[in-house]
Amino acid sequence: MRVFVNLPQSIEGKEELAKRVADFHATLMVEKIKKLNIDDDSKIKIFSLVLDHFKNKSEDEEGAIAGLN
Repeated sequence: MRVFVNLPQSIEGKEELAKRVADFHATLMVEKIKKLNIDDDSKIKIFSLVLDHFKNKSEDEEGAIAGLN
């Protein structure tokens, strides 16, 4: 099987692709958590932990980028 990918050349195109990939990954994660064989309270706790993790990761990355300026 061969896969051909036309990557965007513009900054706006690259940003749009990154956003779409992130949305796709988030949707997959939500669907996987919904399908877990656990009670709803546990699912909510997992969602909360995942959101906290990515929020902290995002803040760490923003701090690292700011340190480069």
